[in-house]
Amino acid sequence: MPISMMPLLASILLAPAPGPAVHSEPGGQLTQACQTATPQSEVLAAAIGRGDVLALQNALDQGLDANETWRDLPAQICQSLLFRSVRHSQDEMFHLLVKRGADPRRLPREALTAAVQNGQVDLVRTLLALDMTPADNNAIVREALNSKSVQILDLLASSGVQITAGTVPAWALTDALTVHLVPKYIRPNDFTGIGNSSCSVQELFGLLSPQQDGCEGTGGPLWFHFVLTGNLRMMELMIKHGADLSMASKVWDNSSSRSFNAMDVAVRRKDTSMVSLLRRAGAPSGIWKPKPP
Repeated sequence: MPISMMPLLASILLAPAPGPAVHSEPGGQLTQACQTATPQSEVLAAAIGRGDVLALQNALDQGLDANETWRDLPAQICQSLLFRSVRHSQDEMFHLLVKRGADPRRLPREALTAAVQNGQVDLVRTLLALDMTPADNNAIVREALNSKSVQILDLLASSGVQITAGTVPAWALTDALTVHLVPKYIRPNDFTGIGNSSCSVQELFGLLSPQQDGCEGTGGPLWFHFVLTGNLRMMELMIKHGADLSMASKVWDNSSSRSFNAMDVAVRRKDTSMVSLLRRAGAPSGIWKPKPP
């Protein structure tokens, strides 16, 4: 957080609570009543979009209310200047508006979502310091994963957001994210959906029928995902942090569940490097059996 913002945020936190705040309904729409855009507000919206700090400062110097809010079109939602600065990743504008009287406590929770989506670490820290909470735990974790920012993930976790195998889909794990999250938040043997798609395991074992239009997905320990995707480096990390290679999983074959283990996956993929790694680590032999005629 910029040093100049720290005293200002402290004064905001100690100030009396504001009047009725902008709030959100299911679906994320901001329900505060506001005017429709005017030619002047359209000029301001464009200035914020392109990051024209001087234009915004001039408008404020001429008497613009830093908490000004409007709809771009009658059918659209209300957005304040401050919220617009967040949506457009304009950190300098955000701080300018706060210094000139905009109240960040009136921001909707969608502001936190936008800051996370945009990878704005300092702004996420600022909003969390104002006790802003996400509307949905799993959704905000997904947005943080998409941002690829481990700093934002840590900030969210420190504020109470749950980062677990249940909130982190395996397909979203890049190597950098995995190295940061395991074992800090997730353990190798935690159960999760494995594969980069819900049909990955069925496809590997030749279980997809021509008439099938989708799969329910296959679960297993997290480390299974890296065998299935052939990621040797991350599989070595899983073993280092305690992956139980004796664990097995089951896949649906359109009539019953059939057991398989990591060696079955590696052999089926013809991944000799993974087979070698598993053997060196003491993984058991395969258990897959052809379906009886």
